[in-house]
Amino acid sequence: MDPMIFVAIGMQVVSSFLFASGAILQSLGVHSTFASGRSASSNRLSLSGLLSLFLIPKWLLGLLFVLVGAGIHLVALSFAPVAVVQPVGILAVPWSVLLASRIHKHQITRKLWLAVAVTILGVMGFTVFSAKYATGEKELTFPPMVSAFVIVCIVCAVMSFFAMRAAPWAKAMLWSAVGATFYGLASGFMKAAMLLYQHGHPLTGWHIVATIAMMIACYGLGVWMIQQGYASGPAEITVGTMTTVDPLVAVLFGLIVLGEGADLTVASIIGMVVFGAVAVYGVVMLSKDHPDAIEEREKAEAAAGTAGVS
Repeated sequence: MDPMIFVAIGMQVVSSFLFASGAILQSLGVHSTFASGRSASSNRLSLSGLLSLFLIPKWLLGLLFVLVGAGIHLVALSFAPVAVVQPVGILAVPWSVLLASRIHKHQITRKLWLAVAVTILGVMGFTVFSAKYATGEKELTFPPMVSAFVIVCIVCAVMSFFAMRAAPWAKAMLWSAVGATFYGLASGFMKAAMLLYQHGHPLTGWHIVATIAMMIACYGLGVWMIQQGYASGPAEITVGTMTTVDPLVAVLFGLIVLGEGADLTVASIIGMVVFGAVAVYGVVMLSKDHPDAIEEREKAEAAAGTAGVS
């Protein structure tokens, strides 16, 4: 195995910690714009609210951490395939759980750790199957990238519709899933732009310019949806969702569009589907068993009981 792959993995470990730290800080910044005491699931960040975040030092520091982590991630992608680098970001989940427990002084329950373990198991299992067949030998063409962009936009529009109508515990997860889908596609476009340049396309050529334009659009939409995720629930849920959905989308883009899965077998596809489902289930567990979600459910049940008595 190429030694640079180990360098890329090490860089992604550092990137995952920076991302988790930045996510916690940004979540604190977003929640500071809402009245204290209201349930997080009822929060909805407006455009003016989003712009006001740029005046909050804590949120800006989180943004700096995320950007530095993204820069390290970008360099790591130049050393190894998307299918190898991207899933290592799942380490941001335990980082965020530990950081949040220190900040908010809540106990990390056994159920919460189980949810983290299931999520990591799912993503790492998915990685084993995807990385084994990440060859990157297929010639890159532009139309499949446009098709991927259109399909993802449609899927995200549907998920956004359900996010607005979801149960309180699921809102943060669904909004974050929309943002993470855009982020995963953006990572794929980032790698695609590198490959186009390596294969002789000029930086000012329309292929690279269009690819970068789609990447920027994905990042812009992703930022908006991720902030909605922070507003709707704990940062750990957003981090867990992002580090699960983001690599799944990025890996699928790499395998299908970039040709990194030219040697995929039926068994490997089945393995990826199974472990991908396990990872998603872990995020659902994390959303339902988080102390904030449990507290909100108990308050809602108490309120319903009081209303019934009266």
